[in-house]
Amino acid sequence: MTETITAPGRTATLSRELSEFLVEFSIGVHRYVMYPPGHPSLAPVVESIVARLGDILQERRTLSIGVAQRQLIIEGVATDQGHPVLSDLALRLHDHQLGAHSLDLGVTATEITALLGALSQETERGGTPLGLLPPHEMPRWDFVRLHRVGYDRLALQADGSAAPIRENWADALWLGLAQATLGGEGKEGADAEGGQLADTLASRGGQANYERAIADYLRRIPRELKGREGAESERLRQKVADFIGKLDDRTLARLVGFGDANQRRDFLLDANQSLAVDSVVRVLKAAAAAEQQNISHSMTRMLNKLAMHAEQGGGAQRSQADTALRENVESLIEGWSLSDPNPDAYTNVLDAMSRAAPLFHTPDAAEEGITGAQRLVEMAVEVDAYGPIVAKAVTDLMEEGGTGRMLELVRGAGPDNAAARRIRATVTAPKQFRHILAEGKVDDEGLGRLLEEMGTEAVDPLLDVLAESQDRSVRRRVFDALLGLGPRVGEQAEARLAGSPWFVQRNMLALLQRLSQLPPGFDPQPYLGHDDARVRREAFPLALRLGNRDRVLVAALSDPDERMVRMGLAELQDRIPDPVLPTLVNRVVRAQDRPSEVRAAAVKALGRSRSSLAYNTLIELTSAGKTILGKPRLAPPTREVLGALRVLAAVWAERDEAKEILGQAAKSKDPDVRGAIHITASSQAAEAGHE
Repeated sequence: MTETITAPGRTATLSRELSEFLVEFSIGVHRYVMYPPGHPSLAPVVESIVARLGDILQERRTLSIGVAQRQLIIEGVATDQGHPVLSDLALRLHDHQLGAHSLDLGVTATEITALLGALSQETERGGTPLGLLPPHEMPRWDFVRLHRVGYDRLALQADGSAAPIRENWADALWLGLAQATLGGEGKEGADAEGGQLADTLASRGGQANYERAIADYLRRIPRELKGREGAESERLRQKVADFIGKLDDRTLARLVGFGDANQRRDFLLDANQSLAVDSVVRVLKAAAAAEQQNISHSMTRMLNKLAMHAEQGGGAQRSQADTALRENVESLIEGWSLSDPNPDAYTNVLDAMSRAAPLFHTPDAAEEGITGAQRLVEMAVEVDAYGPIVAKAVTDLMEEGGTGRMLELVRGAGPDNAAARRIRATVTAPKQFRHILAEGKVDDEGLGRLLEEMGTEAVDPLLDVLAESQDRSVRRRVFDALLGLGPRVGEQAEARLAGSPWFVQRNMLALLQRLSQLPPGFDPQPYLGHDDARVRREAFPLALRLGNRDRVLVAALSDPDERMVRMGLAELQDRIPDPVLPTLVNRVVRAQDRPSEVRAAAVKALGRSRSSLAYNTLIELTSAGKTILGKPRLAPPTREVLGALRVLAAVWAERDEAKEILGQAAKSKDPDVRGAIHITASSQAAEAGHE
């Protein structure tokens, strides 16, 4: 039997063995997220994946799996975006900035273990996306290959081959945008210019799926550019500016218009923080056009004036114009709902921007004669002098991101250098540390040096930032920093849990998950009953790790949050404990308020139980009473009913009531109903699990 999976513009079938392999692989990744290395629950899933993969690779030497945001692609067939397990796997691979991965004949259990471990790293909790790692840090195996975003149509190639991409993140992002635009024209795209992409897009404009893929890359680029400086960032910024500048207004409005209002707002904020000023103005206008709103002529003139000063003015004037434009555009975005602009807020922004203009001035002679902050600090250390001017230079250099350079400088000073001691004390003060970390004012090298200087004294400031920061990239850096600071991290994280706001508890629990050793006596069980589902989701893996497994699964399956229920179902792949079965039946299978796909997944799990409760529940689902002749009548073929028929055919086919129902299914005019019961002995074992 094959499973029908709909791809954009077509209906195709993915073989049962491939669809089951994808589900098994997704379960494997989930297990590695939930459990620490070496846990006994990990080995069986690896063995199952290797076994299924061995059968698949008997007919093909390579299996290539392409990645879209919510879909996986094999042999040109895309999985259903609504599939709860496969869409989660696709999203995880997408978050890792992977365009595809390939598995070759000869792949071993050791390589699958390493692959699952790499993919289990949470990018939003501190893990660096695999696709953005430097080339020398990218995981490499003999028979498993990871392909960064931007490989040209890798997902559709049967042999798993792919064109090489540039080895830095900026070129990879541009290549992805270029190939999404040039697509079927067969061009490499790495050296494509913005005007070339704009011309291609104009010639193929109006195709929704085509433009949506381009819009996805256009949203991703400013998000990745945020906080980055240097030649690579500037080159990408200029290429994007050229592309946006060459697009006609209608096309740009369509690209910006994809997604909901929140997605458009996030894109505008990201663009305002990272793109060139002329691009910011065009994107803002396009967003207004996409919502059929107008920006007044006065506002347009003001924006264009600020952009001109930011691009062409003198040094200080350019900096002030750039700052004024971005600050006021952000104020406009925050106070302006694209679907319902507020005239008062709109006018206030105009007034503020007008008042900002007189701030532009040319530096006077005294300003031009001031030595740079770094040079002032160097001189202070050389002559062992410290005063207000040096203190300001230290602060300015930290704001510029020069913390690491300062620490390197003072390390070279002698132990009797008082200025070096003052500078070190200022830089490592907890208040300063919190500020520069939360504001992104320190690079990874500088952060590493700070941690070396502060040791365990850095734990509390780091936890402060983790508790309060809403920036995912900041939280990621804090996770990485904390993991190497010893057992005090867990103790301090636990101490912050009680009585804290939900977001603090969520972040502390997420941190505790990453620790190899938890604080003695730590009990995550109370947080399974927290009012906020986001806290419960982070408590669940910890509770499984430490608590009564059956009780934890009952709590998850009873939870009103759909994601918690899915997490619980993912833990029932091997067997259903007897204490858990009634909850699975009553709170999920029979719960009419649960989504259909969640109930169907629970029905499938019933195939791992041989209890009368499971059997009676399956009969109840598939039966709609009797006909006037006394024969059983089948229930309408919903997703849950079809799943129940499969389980009955695989496990209970010899029972009298099941025989009658399966007999009616075999005579059904509905091909899905007939297909649900026509399964082979090998697939029965796969559906029902091992006894």
